[in-house]
Amino acid sequence: MAQEIVQTITTTGDSVRRGDVISVGGIPHVVADVRGVGGQRKLLQFEDGNTYVLSRAMIIEVARVYTPRRAALVQRSTGASTQPARRLLGTTPGRH
Repeated sequence: MAQEIVQTITTTGDSVRRGDVISVGGIPHVVADVRGVGGQRKLLQFEDGNTYVLSRAMIIEVARVYTPRRAALVQRSTGASTQPARRLLGTTPGRH
């Protein structure tokens, strides 16, 4: 099983997705569901049952989990060097 990488990113409410971790009042909450509601807002349902209404344009920080294998695919598709991704996966060039 590949090791997961947690990255904190700054995004808008429009880009929040399931699995993101958002800190509300200093308490981290994992997003279980995201739904659009009237007035250009998003309703975030957290795994613990709490909800939060967020403007789609609001800038927030979220923690997002990635896997090295997925990172390698993204790097290859953008033309970036795959050396760091291969190191994370434990593979070397020429051996697959």
